[in-house]
Amino acid sequence: MRIVGGIYKGKKLQVPNNQATRPTSDRAREALFNILSSLLQKEDKKWTEIIFLDVFSGTGAVGLEAASRGARKVFLVENDEKALKCITQNTKGMTNVTLLGVDALKIPFSKQPAQIIFMDAPYYTQLWELALNALSEKGWTEESSWIVIEIEKKEKAVLPVGFMLKEERIYGRNKLLFCQKNH
Repeated sequence: MRIVGGIYKGKKLQVPNNQATRPTSDRAREALFNILSSLLQKEDKKWTEIIFLDVFSGTGAVGLEAASRGARKVFLVENDEKALKCITQNTKGMTNVTLLGVDALKIPFSKQPAQIIFMDAPYYTQLWELALNALSEKGWTEESSWIVIEIEKKEKAVLPVGFMLKEERIYGRNKLLFCQKNH
């Protein structure tokens, strides 16, 4: 497993040796970041302006991909002990990355909302729905925030009240939901 783009392209990432972590494939991450870069370009934004929040971050690969592409600030949210050790190794030398070793449902309040939020909760748990509500209540989202939720492709997704699906993409056994708050 490696970072696929940006200044850290090719950097190998540590992966925990457990069943709890299911890293997003290199191919899916590359497709995700092509889509996100296109969305930013349409909104006349640059990665250097972006606060990126990676919830249920596992290895941190998705958030580190954002850091590699120049995100101003990246927050990684994870509470699994083995995953935290890997993330600590994977983030060495990265000054724009902050690890929040907390439960996603107990995330602290944010002084600034994230422009992009990625959530990859364990499949079929609906934890991402609860976390999305918690993030909204704690100031991590705003109307223009892009929220990307990774679920298993057969999993049914019902967005919480106040959020709407903008686009859906399938990569292998994963489905990516691109959402925003209702305007």
